[in-house]
Formats: sequence, C-alpha cells, structure tokens
Amino acid sequence: MIMKLVAGLWVCAVALGASYGATLWKMKQGQAASTVTAAPVAVELRKLKPLNVPMIAGGAIRGYIIAQVSYTADVALLKKMDVSPDPFILDEAFRLLYSDPSLDFRNLKKFDLVAFREHIKTEVKARLKSDVVQDVLVPEFSFIPHEDIRK
Repeated sequence: MIMKLVAGLWVCAVALGASYGATLWKMKQGQAASTVTAAPVAVELRKLKPLNVPMIAGGAIRGYIIAQVSYTADVALLKKMDVSPDPFILDEAFRLLYSDPSLDFRNLKKFDLVAFREHIKTEVKARLKSDVVQDVLVPEFSFIPHEDIRK
C-alpha cells in the first residue's frame, strides 16, 4: 500500500514538473516569436526625374547642375498620405541648389552632399508634418557648362 502511495506521488510530481517545464518553454518561444515579428518598417525606393538647375553668375547663365534625387519612404505612411512627397523633395532640392551662395559650380567636389541630403530630408518632413521620408539619395550630381549644351 505504501508503494502505491509513493508511486502515485512520484507520478504527480513528474506530471507537475513536465507541465511547468512545458509552460516555461512555451513562454520563451512566445517571447522569441514576438521579437521576430517586430519586423523593420517596410521601405520603398522612389527615383525622381532629373533636376536641371541653372547656374547664374555675372548676369548670365554659366551652365546647369543636373541632379538625380531618390528617396526611401515608409510604405504604410505613403498609403495614408493625400499627396506624394515627390514634388516637395524636388522643390527643396531646387531651392537649395539655386540659392546656395557657397555652391561653387566650377568645383563640385567641395559641395557637401551629406548636408544637402539631410537638409532636404528635414525640410520635407517639416513641410509634410510626417516622417514618411526615411532617407534622401543623390545618385547623380554634375555640372554642364552652357557652351557644351549646344554641342
């Protein structure tokens, strides 16, 4: 009789231990799954049309800066917006290039593209009142003298 009682207690202890272990294992799996499901924000790359900015010096057009601007945007925020950020990005890029007195169009190597990109991003975010624009990219940036345009 005592052997049956000890065996019964042993079975109960094993069952409780197994259920406790399974519960802990399941909780750890749930935590791991929740960190995996917190995926990064879906981002879309949009390439804009080239921007032609006239460079005027001494009252005459000296040439044009050709800039290709692209940006990455949060897909969920893009769907919620009423207007596309494309014209705002092009407008900010044009304004900055046209009115920047420190821009030496004869020597574009000295132009700070990082500051240019950051300025566009912050101004567009302020104008749209949204963080839809994640990053601004400038894959092409060059100057074509006015004399070379007709050739």
